[in-house]
Parts: sequence; C-alpha cells; structure tokens
Amino acid sequence: MTNEDPILVQNVSRAYDGPPVLRDLSLSVREGSIYGFLGRNASGKTTTLRMLAGLIRPHSGEVRIMGRDPFTTGAEERQWVGYMSETGMVPAYTKVGSVLKLGRALYPTWDAALADSLVAKYDLSPGKRFSALSQGKQRLLGFVMAIVPRPKVLLLDEPAANLDVMARREILDDILDLIRDCGCTVLFSTHILSDIERVADEIGILAGGNLRVSEPLDSLKDSIRQVRFFGFKDGIPGEQVPGSFRAIRGRDELTVTLRINPAFTPEDMARRWSCQVETRALSLEDIFVELSLN
Repeated sequence: MTNEDPILVQNVSRAYDGPPVLRDLSLSVREGSIYGFLGRNASGKTTTLRMLAGLIRPHSGEVRIMGRDPFTTGAEERQWVGYMSETGMVPAYTKVGSVLKLGRALYPTWDAALADSLVAKYDLSPGKRFSALSQGKQRLLGFVMAIVPRPKVLLLDEPAANLDVMARREILDDILDLIRDCGCTVLFSTHILSDIERVADEIGILAGGNLRVSEPLDSLKDSIRQVRFFGFKDGIPGEQVPGSFRAIRGRDELTVTLRINPAFTPEDMARRWSCQVETRALSLEDIFVELSLN
C-alpha cells in the first residue's frame, strides 16, 4: 500500500483504430469520495474505467488502484475493486441465483446479508434467466455484483442507464451507504447530471481526450460563468479573454464562458474595452455543454 490516492491515472493515452481516444489524461480520486466522470459519447470515459478495471492497457502512461498496477495484481488485490460495466457481462442463459452463487464463491468479502437485502429490494428473482430480465433489472443485478463484495474502490460505468427515477435514487442511496460503512472510493460515469449533482464530491469533464476541468462540484459551479460583452465603442477586440473556455463572436457582442479570476474580473475587462458587461451563473448541465463543445 502507498499514500497515493486510491484511483490514479497518469499521462495516459489510448487509441483504437484511429486518433487517440485519450491524450495524456491524468486524474486522481481522493479516498472516500465520489468522483463524477462526465463526457460526451465516445469521449473516453468507458476506456478509462476499463483500464482501471484491468481489462485493457493504456498505450502510454499508467493507471493505479490502491497504489497497484491493476494488470499485475493478484487475486486477493482484485477483491478490492468492484466494477460495473456499461454493457452486461453475464451470459444470457445464466440464472440470477447462479450469478449470485458465483459471486459468493469468488469473493471472500461477499456480504450475503447485503446481497439478500438488495435482491429483495430490487425484486431480482433468483430463478429468472439474465435474458428474461428487463434492461433496468440487468443493470440492477450488475450493481449488486459490484457492491456486495464491499470493495475499497467502486468503478461504475453508466450505472443508472435504463432505470426509472425511483430505482436510480435507490442505487445512489446504496452507494452513499457503502461509503458511510467502509469509506469506499467511487468513480462514477453517467449522462444523468442530476444524479451527479446529488452525490458527487468532485467533477471531471472529459473532452478532446483530456480533462477540461477536475474539481469539487461547488467550486466548479461558483467559479465558471457565462459573460456577455456588448456596446463596444471601438469594435470587438481580437484578444482572448483570460480564463476562457469558449467564445462566440457576434456582430456587435462577445459571449464568453470563463473561469472568474478575482484578480481580473469581467468588469475590469469591460472597462478596458470600453463596453458593457452581463454575467450569468451556469447550471452543471450548462457547464458540461459549454466545456464539451470546444
């Protein structure tokens, strides 16, 4: 064991049959926290999670779980990681009860009482075959298999896909309970931003193969604004606004998404440019869209 963060990605690049999906990606997740991992389709979220789970290797850089290389760890260390994939990994003909029995045999840390509780809570009939379950029930079974061994690190790839609102809330509550019970560290990829806002401590937004931002949720929402400059006396200047992520130049106005810098505010810039200025706070969805577009 080391003193580094439980989830660590350092300077990782990965391609398939074209341009790199990930380009020199680095991120870390603090012990006992929930990290919301956001990005558009094909942005590299699933690739990152699969590397951390030890299923595919980076082409350069390294990934580490609990200070160890997931590709060289032994059977005991693999027990530390719970992984829920974006797509089901259970053979279609396998019965729910058989899946659970296999999990109990594989994981010494398997919590049978928790498994029984979640199977009843999610109404997962042990006698049903995996193929007979709805897509939502298949996701719930995958979540049970990931969480019941009480892992130290939980990797969740779109855990709430195909679930109704109540089932999503139940999953989020169970994640929070796991963290309270054993300090589990969670990397959570999803397109459902309301879920992220409900449980995440930190947010990472992946675009262009790398992180555009990675920071506490509250800090992110407090510091990023959309600013509109208008009423220019001498035309729109060509210089870039400091701290900007995206700029849209209109006929007689400039709209910029930027990180507010107390040392040089939008009002300071407006005075310098002899124009007027309006500042608007952004929701997490707005921030995600703005940072993913460029």
